[in-house]
Amino acid sequence: MAVLVSCFAAAVSAQEMSVVGFQLLETDLTANTRGTQEMDQNGETAALIKIVTLERGFNFDGGSLGIVGTKEKPGEIWLYVPRYAQKLTIQHQAFGVLRNYVYPVTIEGGRTYEMLIDIGTGRYATITGTVAGAEITIDGEYAGKAPLYNRYLNYGKHEIKAVNNRFEGVDTVYVTTASEQTSGKKSNLIYNVDMRDMSDHYGDINVSVDGNADIFFQGQKVGTGTWQSQLREGKYIVETRKANCDSVKTAFTVTALQDNVVKATPPTPHTGYLNIYTRPRSLAATIDGRTPIDLTEPQSVPVGTHSLEFSRKGYVSQTREFNVARYQITADTVTLERINYVKPQALYFGVAYTIRSMGGPTVLAGYTYKNHDAQVSYTFGTGSSDDINWYGEDSNNSNITHFLGTVNYKMSSIAVKYGYQFRLFTRFAAIPQVGFMWNRLGCNLVQGTEKYGDGASTFCMSIGAKLLAVPFQHCYAFVSPEYYFPLSKDNAFKSVAKTADLSAGGFALHIGVLANF
Repeated sequence: MAVLVSCFAAAVSAQEMSVVGFQLLETDLTANTRGTQEMDQNGETAALIKIVTLERGFNFDGGSLGIVGTKEKPGEIWLYVPRYAQKLTIQHQAFGVLRNYVYPVTIEGGRTYEMLIDIGTGRYATITGTVAGAEITIDGEYAGKAPLYNRYLNYGKHEIKAVNNRFEGVDTVYVTTASEQTSGKKSNLIYNVDMRDMSDHYGDINVSVDGNADIFFQGQKVGTGTWQSQLREGKYIVETRKANCDSVKTAFTVTALQDNVVKATPPTPHTGYLNIYTRPRSLAATIDGRTPIDLTEPQSVPVGTHSLEFSRKGYVSQTREFNVARYQITADTVTLERINYVKPQALYFGVAYTIRSMGGPTVLAGYTYKNHDAQVSYTFGTGSSDDINWYGEDSNNSNITHFLGTVNYKMSSIAVKYGYQFRLFTRFAAIPQVGFMWNRLGCNLVQGTEKYGDGASTFCMSIGAKLLAVPFQHCYAFVSPEYYFPLSKDNAFKSVAKTADLSAGGFALHIGVLANF
């Protein structure tokens, strides 16, 4: 180690630090731009000297006029000096001292200059490629886009690579002290890398990743879900990223002149835990659509908001959203309500068949509110009575009668009922009812000309019950036995009832179905 240090010190001491270039940058406004300008002690805008160097650790002395300030930038040191500055002393612990360097031009305030310092360990070079705009890499490190001016290369061997799309070139150069000189000064080296078309070394790639994740290549986002491109043969790595996920890298190899299909590994989701207690305990649950999830124990799920649907036969399904945080347990209780097949509040419509003397089809509608039930119905009289013969007295002799005609009757009814609903079981209920009914006779002439009793009516009171069975939601099947008590009859009805042996009251049975909402 001591020998290496001694050799390095000897090599450095054998060289002499110098300024090999100084010029005014006519179009560079950095020194006079807000944010990058500096003011000297007299309140005037200082001049800016951009010193091109990759080294650090320099000290600067501006003599009696002093130094306004310094800033370190990538590949440069920005040195601010007052206007009319004349000379500069540069010191460095490793590269020595350059005393009283005199500026070759007048330093003006608010102007930008460039200085090239040769620290004595190499040469400045201009690097280009035979294809314009080539990306330049020196000794494996990216240096920028060609042309590169004033690139300092240490003495020794360097590999310069130039790439522009499919054009590539590599030069190996040796920087030595035995370089051409102009007027006793070192001249900049010029390297122009010869580039050629390398298409036969490229292959097509098609990268895809599940979950619509973002795809990154060499630190840049190149696609979402898929990425198609062409790469030079060799080994590469893509990285997949997504919010609330850990990024994952996938290595792949590109074969020249082939289609290379790459299935990238999707990012690993950040996860938390769902601990949902349900009543009843055993039920079916799905998460985010149709994916089943077992809730009998805590489940690991990706972070974020998830929609869960809970269901069980005989219970009202329920959908809930849960926000799951990373490494956290989201706990909750979900209770399903039994399906109320017999509804305490519903609007319903239905049809039935009424079995009675002169019965027929019935339509009905009603409303249940807090188990109080109001119903209205209409029965179409389709069932006929027996044929009845009607005779009339002779107008001249009351002991003599003559035939008037033969008729039969049908009876239509309008009924209004009130009841109270009692749920007996899950799917069964009973509704005791009281109501009123208006009956009207319709006369059908069989023979003769006289339609006696057509339109006769009676008013009745009913007592009965409606028995409901619920085969499935929103549908009732029912039977309703009732007994009618006549309250009043018009004269026509009384006459017809006496002659035809008809009754305004009596027993009736309704059988039908209801749809409820």
